[in-house]
Amino acid sequence: MLIIPYSTALTLARPAYGCYMAVAICALVYTLQLAAPITDSLMYYPDSWNPLNMVTSAFAHAGFWHLFGNLVFFMAFAPALEILIASSLRFAALILFLALVTGLAYSLSIVVSGSEAVPTLGFSGVVTGMIGLSAYLMPHARVRVLCWLILLWKTFFVPAWVLAAIYIGLDAWTLLGADEHGGVNLVAHVFGGIGGYVFGLLWLKERREETSAELADEIEAMRVEQRFGKTRAEAHRYRRQTAPLIEQREREREHDRFMGRIYQMVKTHRDSEAIVELLDRYDLQALFTELEMVFERAREWGPSRTLLCLGRLLIQLLDQEQRHGRVLMTIERCQAASPQFQLPDVSRTLFYAQMAIDTGKAGVAAQLLVNAAERYGGLVNHQQCNHLLQKISRPDAARAARPL
Repeated sequence: MLIIPYSTALTLARPAYGCYMAVAICALVYTLQLAAPITDSLMYYPDSWNPLNMVTSAFAHAGFWHLFGNLVFFMAFAPALEILIASSLRFAALILFLALVTGLAYSLSIVVSGSEAVPTLGFSGVVTGMIGLSAYLMPHARVRVLCWLILLWKTFFVPAWVLAAIYIGLDAWTLLGADEHGGVNLVAHVFGGIGGYVFGLLWLKERREETSAELADEIEAMRVEQRFGKTRAEAHRYRRQTAPLIEQREREREHDRFMGRIYQMVKTHRDSEAIVELLDRYDLQALFTELEMVFERAREWGPSRTLLCLGRLLIQLLDQEQRHGRVLMTIERCQAASPQFQLPDVSRTLFYAQMAIDTGKAGVAAQLLVNAAERYGGLVNHQQCNHLLQKISRPDAARAARPL
């Protein structure tokens, strides 16, 4: 009985050009092997520790069926992995990494065991590396597997992690328990599989997190296709793609309805109710962008206590983040609604009045400083306020100042 995985049951976003290139290189090298006696120079001799031959031996093969079998297994796993990795350079680095890891592992095994240094060649170490990586990067993706017994055959869908456990596990069991391995380099198989998993663990962890949700959706769509057909699967994909847009539109409509209620409260002078509603709905201390959005919306409705309250909250957050230019702009907008507008922290009045003068906004400074004794009591230095007011009233300063 033959059990042969031949493709991953996923819809690929684009052609797997890196895989096609690897297959073409293997085919080209094998053609050259048939045309010229170069196989010995391509093989890796484990006692040589030659990194170049570790790579060249991976693309060389001992015969047609050796080549064909490796490439069938390679194309069962590698195209989906290339798309998930989303980098041709990183995919090429993966192949080189696996070729070097399997070569080093084979040399170390010869040193430890004292076995004969038999040369090796073949793509199988890279192939099992792809299987190992699939167990890390897409463990629940189903792989199409052909089961063939004499004249009977059937296609099954098996999770990638199960196939990795079977193929790498059986090779490891044979490597540890059998004296003869039938001329197969099981060390390359086992350590290739381990190397693929480790490559993902070290360098593709972030990529796995980025693709996990999308991959899960695609796996579910393929499960639907397997059970109910392609039409149902396409409908499932469409619903998954449009659901976020529908949810976003509904959130926008609900927000518009909410802001409509706030508008009615503001226009009927129920500002206290409006502020309570806003504070109940938004964590304005945390959602800074929400506060800015609501403040700008309130400005469109004209002057109100709601607008001034939102302005003070916004100024407080901006001041804490030392975004002084934005504070000054917000002060100016609040003063347009109420010339007697006071800062939430009146101790900052002189600081922003001086900044307004320095940036040519003398009108903003004057509105902050006028009648300081009555407005701020002992919380602000009256003499400094008067000094700045006198500075603003000088002809040269008045000419430099820009109107509100």
